[in-house]
Amino acid sequence: MTQLRKVPRILALALTVIILLSSFQTVAQAQTDLDPIVIVFDASHSPQFAFDDPLGLKLVVDLVNDSTRYIVRINEGPLTDEVLNDVDILIIAAPDQVSPFTTAEFNGINEMLANGSSLFILGDPALGQQSTYWSEVEMQDIGENVALNRLLDGLNVTGIRFSQNDTLTHYWSDTMFDYDHALNESTPWLLRLDSTTWSSTHPIFRNINELYTITATLKPIELASSIGHGYESSFAQYQVSVNGWANYSRPNITEEEYALRPRSYSALNGTFPSWISALEYGSSRIVIAGSTIMFTGMTLDLEGSELQYFYVGDNARLFTNIIGWLSEGFEQIPSAIVPMLIISSVVMIVGVTFYLLKKIR
Repeated sequence: MTQLRKVPRILALALTVIILLSSFQTVAQAQTDLDPIVIVFDASHSPQFAFDDPLGLKLVVDLVNDSTRYIVRINEGPLTDEVLNDVDILIIAAPDQVSPFTTAEFNGINEMLANGSSLFILGDPALGQQSTYWSEVEMQDIGENVALNRLLDGLNVTGIRFSQNDTLTHYWSDTMFDYDHALNESTPWLLRLDSTTWSSTHPIFRNINELYTITATLKPIELASSIGHGYESSFAQYQVSVNGWANYSRPNITEEEYALRPRSYSALNGTFPSWISALEYGSSRIVIAGSTIMFTGMTLDLEGSELQYFYVGDNARLFTNIIGWLSEGFEQIPSAIVPMLIISSVVMIVGVTFYLLKKIR
């Protein structure tokens, strides 16, 4: 009986010790048991920039791949539901319209989104003969954002599209211009953007101070999901032919002129044309941006420039921020507190039960 009398005291002491231990902060080895986030770059639709080329997207692939948080795959086959089954983020950058997405791929991507995974879509602006890239034949057809608009159609993503001019012979993408914020007055499509042109409260733009880009624009002009836009002096216009843009020499078009020729222009001065959008789509997230080239190893579109887009301003950080936002919540870090509280509760219940039984006797 003497030993039984000591049991409540022992239980009370044990309970006190456990509760005290559960209140202390400890270091939990969260990363050791976490599954890495799987990121797939689509290489199956003739993307403009190669993923193994230092002048292409190799730099961002290496940037993401260097993190132990991610597993990176370059996919060269159809984007079916089997391929996308374990994918957390799918990145589709500057596909060519000669490699259209199939119904099976629409179904596969939709299934991926329904499972809560994320999608990152990047387009590009059209280029004119004034660009320093024009001598490179493969660069002359960038900006075929019709492929991405058709993808968004197939996914039933409403309310956002890339701006483009549909002619009898081609689909010309928009390009955003700004004579006041260009790096060179002879290349008003090469822009330096600052924090006045984006939503600073959005996590994607955390610690972003300046960006350098040439970019396509998104429509509608007043895009609800837009988190990045041009300046008040920025405007966007369609390329009308292989030779140049619609109003390259006439940026200050009036509303009356715009009304007469709405297909020639996508935005007027003062409309703050959008170039990047972020939205929650059911349980998934989608980011749509108008510039792939700003994340490549290409040199700036200036004669004699040796600066690469990836290394200027905060371009590289913006890419990692986007990936971070798209994968937010995918990792559930284990906590040591919850198990300790469960143990404490069990011990307390046992102790109270034993005490009540002892009183009844």
